[in-house]
Amino acid sequence: MKASSPAQFAASRSGEVPPLERVREGIWALGTAMPGGHIPYSLLYLVRDTDSGIHIVDPGWDSDTNWDGLVAALASIGASVAAIQSVTVTHLHPDHVGMAQRVHLESGAPVQMHATEARDLEIAGPGGWSPSAVVQELDDWMVPDARRAEIETMLDHAPPHLTVEVGRLLQDGDRLDIPGFDLIAMLTPGHTAGSVCIRGDAQQVMLTGDVLLPTMHGGLGLGGPTETNPLQDYLASLDALKRYPDHEVLPGHGYRFTGLVARADKSAAHHLKRTGEVAAVLADDPDASVWDIASRLTWTAGWDNLSGFFAYSALWQTAMHREYLSLR
Repeated sequence: MKASSPAQFAASRSGEVPPLERVREGIWALGTAMPGGHIPYSLLYLVRDTDSGIHIVDPGWDSDTNWDGLVAALASIGASVAAIQSVTVTHLHPDHVGMAQRVHLESGAPVQMHATEARDLEIAGPGGWSPSAVVQELDDWMVPDARRAEIETMLDHAPPHLTVEVGRLLQDGDRLDIPGFDLIAMLTPGHTAGSVCIRGDAQQVMLTGDVLLPTMHGGLGLGGPTETNPLQDYLASLDALKRYPDHEVLPGHGYRFTGLVARADKSAAHHLKRTGEVAAVLADDPDASVWDIASRLTWTAGWDNLSGFFAYSALWQTAMHREYLSLR
């Protein structure tokens, strides 16, 4: 894997938000700030069609600062909010879908996302959390009564429910309506059930949202409930992306890079390493509960230091890997 944007690479190291930069003829990338400091920014993409219309992919976290940055970026390329013709969202998380409704209201541009993602956004919100589903999971995972209330506090910090008027429901293989470009939506579930990547073969670019990132490995199953196993889905999605080895990756965070196949293989290995740890515990204790398995795994912060959402996330990952093993 090799960084293909020196400016974005430097920003990822310094924690600053990268400025607008040209990616290809008619395609630009713009950093949009995120709150909290853990991940400093997401990447918004602008596409100018052959009729001078502007199309946005992943408008970023909704804030006045990001809105002003978008308006300024448009002005710098000789465009305005009025020129925006469409907004495409790769997945439901607020750092990607956040400004979609504001752009829609200000420009009239329709918002589009995969049909599964639109459903989950409406039902569970941008965090993908359903309170009743979380309570049931804690029962299934045999979480001790002494820890349940503390873990359930994560529901008090769920992202606010976003109202987004979705004008077009995308399906796998749909072509985006962008004159002069042949950009295709690929359904790539795993991170969320309805995550899409946007592929441009003529430009040899792959806009991956959070499916494939240069500096971290995106979490799995972070959308609404799904009848399939997110890890199994994710590995299949990586295989689909690997059919385009020469496409430059335009990710949702970090920096643009080449070497798609190598990075996909590394991301798969990262997740399967956890699967191996779960398999080792089950070999010793086939009837171990999700709580018991998780307590015996290696966690960066240490199992005893995980609380609230972080404890829930560890348990969810453990359950996912156990299910993957049973399916395999």
